[in-house]
Amino acid sequence: MNKIWVLGFLVMGLSSCYYDNGEDLYPTDPDDCKTDSLTYNSDTKAIFTNSCAVSGCHVAGAQSPSLETYSDVKANLSGIEQRALVQKDMPPAGPLSSCDQKKLEQWIADGAPEN
Repeated sequence: MNKIWVLGFLVMGLSSCYYDNGEDLYPTDPDDCKTDSLTYNSDTKAIFTNSCAVSGCHVAGAQSPSLETYSDVKANLSGIEQRALVQKDMPPAGPLSSCDQKKLEQWIADGAPEN
């Protein structure tokens, strides 16, 4: 009789435990990437600040070109497009996320507006 109780508690205990991973339960929709009316200040500046113009990389006094300001970025759009979107060898840690790539492509196609 004791074995049945132990088995019953074991089955109930194990069946009530599971691992929730938010990304598995609520995956990010790759099509849920806002690419309309993008501007440097509102949308793409963060891409450069977080992925390019970081310490030791594309900042003044480090690797050329500097990508710290809108004018720096605007002056280097063809190189940025080639390295980040075509060759995908920048940033060196790995390519930009698919959403950031879509944003950057669309922003460039729209004429790279600042505001």
